[in-house]
Amino acid sequence: MADWEILYYNAPFAGRAEFVRLIFEEAGVPYTEPMKTYEETRDTIMNNKLGGFPVMFPPVLKRGDFHLCQTSVICKYLGEQFGLMPKSEEEKWQADQVNATIHDFVAEAKSINYYFVGRLAFHGKHWVGSYHDQKEETQPYIDWFVKERLPKWLKHFELVLKNNNGGNGFCFGEEVTYVDLALLQCLRGCEASYKKGFESADYCPLLKAFKARMEARPKLAAYYKSERYAKHPQDTNSMM
Repeated sequence: MADWEILYYNAPFAGRAEFVRLIFEEAGVPYTEPMKTYEETRDTIMNNKLGGFPVMFPPVLKRGDFHLCQTSVICKYLGEQFGLMPKSEEEKWQADQVNATIHDFVAEAKSINYYFVGRLAFHGKHWVGSYHDQKEETQPYIDWFVKERLPKWLKHFELVLKNNNGGNGFCFGEEVTYVDLALLQCLRGCEASYKKGFESADYCPLLKAFKARMEARPKLAAYYKSERYAKHPQDTNSMM
């Protein structure tokens, strides 16, 4: 039985836990997701029923008595555990920078940053309602975000890729790292949530080629065809 657990909402969307899942899948390390309902997840984590060192929000990584939250921190930790880190000390810190930037982008694109426009892009009428019930009201905010903010982020990640061997491989060195997996999920969420904006973004050809290469990696390609992925597919709602 797998001794690694991801505690997250048992919901029909990928969510932030997908960043964590991709590391396990690429590393070939078994994991389970024991939470059965949204209420169970919320109650267990937010009321500190795990005991031990406190965690605040899902996803939570659990292994025995060890608990860790904050998606970007979990990804870095698992990168260390599974040998998915850059080789040099300098590149490890630069990877940390890129990892943090990826999660800053996700936060802005789905949440309440940048004068609330990120959140309004998917919740323009009802702040906590489903995007699918308010598409018409949210469209002006999506249009603004795609025009004014999306290019700034994608152009930066394009430069990150280009800096390493002209952008035809990974973010760092010659081998995949946890940052490549985070960037992949970031791009998949971006494509799903801002489909027209992403497809028309002719300023990031390296990113699009990178996404295709990563999705074709044997373990990831198998995962995207699996029942594990079918339970939590990439949704069009809030980069989730």
